[in-house]
Amino acid sequence: MSAALLDHLWQSSLVALGAWILTFHLRNNSARLRFGVWLAASIKFLIPFSLLVLIGEQLRPGGMPEGVQMLAAVGQSEIATLLVSPAQFALPAEGGPATGLIIFATIWSCGFVALLIRWCARWTHIRKIMRSATPIDIAAPIPTMTSLAFREPGVVGILRPVLLLPAGIDSHLTPKQLRAILKHELCHVDRRDNLSAAIHMVVEALFWFFPPVWWIGARMIDERERACDEAVVQAGHDAQMYAEGILKVCRSYLTTELPCVSGAAGANLKTRLEAIMKNADMRELSRGGKLVLGVLALSAVAAPVLFGLTVSNAVYAATEIKAPAPAANQAGKIELLPGKRVKLHFQNVEVRSLLKSLAEASQVNMLVSDAVTGNVTVDLAEMPWDQALSIVLNSQGLVKREKDGILFVEPASP
Repeated sequence: MSAALLDHLWQSSLVALGAWILTFHLRNNSARLRFGVWLAASIKFLIPFSLLVLIGEQLRPGGMPEGVQMLAAVGQSEIATLLVSPAQFALPAEGGPATGLIIFATIWSCGFVALLIRWCARWTHIRKIMRSATPIDIAAPIPTMTSLAFREPGVVGILRPVLLLPAGIDSHLTPKQLRAILKHELCHVDRRDNLSAAIHMVVEALFWFFPPVWWIGARMIDERERACDEAVVQAGHDAQMYAEGILKVCRSYLTTELPCVSGAAGANLKTRLEAIMKNADMRELSRGGKLVLGVLALSAVAAPVLFGLTVSNAVYAATEIKAPAPAANQAGKIELLPGKRVKLHFQNVEVRSLLKSLAEASQVNMLVSDAVTGNVTVDLAEMPWDQALSIVLNSQGLVKREKDGILFVEPASP
């Protein structure tokens, strides 16, 4: 795996760890609040910090305060490493991928496709049930249907949700129990739980090889069901009657296998029933707690953007690669800039040394022919690295060709 991907995974894992610590402290608060924390941890996997840094760079007007440049020069490169180089994120290094990366990409593709096929098969099954379902006259703000093949009340769909009930459910539940179960399902609609579940399914598909992703998904399912249970009880439904209704449904249901279909009998049933019967009052989050939570959420987004807005270009500009100088009168440097752009400043340096430095700065594989000789003086303003390379090669009568991800540099044929 590339360094950028590894950085993204450990950063997202750190956010997930923070979410676990936060939800532990919020264990006596509402499940709705804890669900929001886990959803944020899931979305983090889709938003690399390096992307936020890059956004900050694009928002920044030209010019860098002198004080910031001095700060960058004395140690800010370590921060850039932690946040992942936006240049690496935006433009991967040219040159052929390593064998290990090819193997990983192949395994990842197999897992990704297998997961999609599995979910598509389950969704096709749900759609087949929907086509055979019949409308039922129940007071609900969304279409309600019933089917013999569906054994658990559930909400299907995201943009146009449909409440799907098992056939004959009204004969197994009392009217009060049925109203409580319907309230649970309509709570899923109000919360748009199918949408949040679909978002996490995307995360699972992209990072299926990473166990914390599945752990977050399990926490999300637990908290979303408990949040709806709390809403049912808070709406005035009797806790014991509601719990008995869930147990009656569970005697004959087959749990829905698709995560983005919300059902009343999902998640950890024993824990849910205990929480329902306990019917403990959820502690409201204080103003101070809300402020701290808001600051944490804002900081997670704002800090990388602010870094890119104020510091990161100075960090890269302060990173210099000095060319080897076999003679005292040979000196120069390459200034690295975001987006794989460079500045070249060399005086009477060997062409081979210059090409080596340029390859190292741009992270490409380059093989220079022994026939390449001579010295060169270069002073080029900011430009893409490949454009700078072409200028140097043309000035020395050299050509490049690429094979298997390697750039071969040699004198042009006479």
